Amino acid sequence: MHHVPPRSAIDLEALWEIPMGLVSFGFSRGLRATLTNLGRYYNPMNRQETPQWQVVSAEFLAKPIKLLWAMSRARWNLHALIAIAGPFTLTQSISLNVATIAQGTPSWTAVFYTLRDYETLASISSLSIAGDREWETVTLPPGRYLVGLRHYRWANPITLPAIRVDGQDTLAAESLASPPDFNRFYRDLLPRQGVIHQALNGYVYPLLRYGKGLPAAFVRRVFLPVPNPETQFHFGALRRGEGVQFTVDSAIAANYELFFSLYNRFCFPLDWYPITTETHETQPCDQKAVFILRIHPKRPGLPQPNPDQVKVEVLTKMQQSAKGKGKDKI
Repeated sequence: MHHVPPRSAIDLEALWEIPMGLVSFGFSRGLRATLTNLGRYYNPMNRQETPQWQVVSAEFLAKPIKLLWAMSRARWNLHALIAIAGPFTLTQSISLNVATIAQGTPSWTAVFYTLRDYETLASISSLSIAGDREWETVTLPPGRYLVGLRHYRWANPITLPAIRVDGQDTLAAESLASPPDFNRFYRDLLPRQGVIHQALNGYVYPLLRYGKGLPAAFVRRVFLPVPNPETQFHFGALRRGEGVQFTVDSAIAANYELFFSLYNRFCFPLDWYPITTETHETQPCDQKAVFILRIHPKRPGLPQPNPDQVKVEVLTKMQQSAKGKGKDKI
């Protein structure tokens, strides 16, 4: 994971961005802890005995508390169709029909996390499972769990897989209509932005813009609290008028998926799309924003890209108008 800080002269905006960011960071840690503690006692799933599939959608995020909770946990993965199954009470193991998943998408990841604290304990994916397997079993400590399933480049329809707990059939497979623009609902979230969301994620822009002196591991952990270990991340912050240029070598373009996501400074989605060329330059931003480039292997056994295989350049207004002259190379 690579943070891409811009090189620039003294930035007067830092005089207020950094103090406001510190206040926001403190608020966000407190709110996360509060939501986690409330969830332990008031989460409806704690009382739910029959597991079910839920899909992240406009309906799933309709309640304000659901949107706030989602934005306090992680950054939106705008390129995946995400389904959540549970809760499951198990004593030893949980099994997924991975053959069913593979019929609907060539690329997927399943994450197993605790219902109480949403702690990730295990994950499996199309990169870690042999293609001829029908079921995959994961051993976990006794407890209550949820399963998060991410589909990339999904078919229409897809079938959410059957799940077994401790060897017993527990949740049946379920068909889901999944058009290519299934995630278009993310574009409707921005009008719901409120003061509490600004306070929650107001620290993100100054963290990425002015956090060059901070430990890289700290910046990554704060900005990407639950990253996919199989994915390489490049991320940074953009001022109004700035853009990004991505350059990868031919081996990366041929063997890896490249996904670009753009968010406003408070982490509400603005735009997202795959990148299929060796060089790509984004449009200039019309506001302060943050971005993520996800690089994900297309097949098992591929190594993480080397730094010299991926170049990310933040382009200022002047650099864009000069068409590449004097770029700040990161």
